[in-house]
Amino acid sequence: MLFQALLLTIAPSLPARADFKEVRKQYVELAGKHDKDAVVALWKANPGMVLPAIDADLEGSLREQEKGNPPNMEKVKEQHTRALFGAECATIATGHPILLDYASSFVGWNAEQKRQFRDGQKVCGASGAALKKGDNAGALAKGKECVERASALGDWWGTAMGYDAVGRAAQALGGMDDAITALSQARLLNHDLGLSGDEYEELGLLADLSIAGERWQRALVFVHDAQALAKALGDADGAKALEAKEASVRAKLGG
Repeated sequence: MLFQALLLTIAPSLPARADFKEVRKQYVELAGKHDKDAVVALWKANPGMVLPAIDADLEGSLREQEKGNPPNMEKVKEQHTRALFGAECATIATGHPILLDYASSFVGWNAEQKRQFRDGQKVCGASGAALKKGDNAGALAKGKECVERASALGDWWGTAMGYDAVGRAAQALGGMDDAITALSQARLLNHDLGLSGDEYEELGLLADLSIAGERWQRALVFVHDAQALAKALGDADGAKALEAKEASVRAKLGG
């Protein structure tokens, strides 16, 4: 998905903006040397920046091709090559194949698929706008459309956003099972994508939904996973709230 437009959405996953610029700079330099071991080490040290760093090339290549003037195809080729290399290193660093699948899908899209990608971004935005306006049914429909469009393209970032939108809309409509199903899918995708801030939010929602449905053991697991991310993200207030939530869930489980 469009990196610049989503910085606020994934902010908990990223350190300060200047830090991202430095990691991106290192990535470009190391990829230029084809230093696989160094890029793997860079990704291991900065897991929340892997997807944004790679997506900067993917989105940059698409913007170049969308220019009114003839695009600089040498630049596009360079960006594609670097993105694929970075994603290959990410698979080695994380053990998750999703980023390489995302990058390889992106660079292989034809003209129609590129238009579908842009349309999918608009649909996802429309789902969020509908939810803010209280049009929960509209938000649900747009969220489902986003999932369908993005998953067909191998756009796993967009698919995660679509599932998140479906889950939030379903929750607003009182569809607990549908909300848990969709948010669980979003959480798993965001985990593998390295978007810990988004995963953290989804774990909080999943814990609350499981508690509301008296699914105590599952709630405990969601709370534990959220606690680990609260610590990693430095959310002290969230960690305290989760401690209280854990105590409440354990009481329901009989200690």
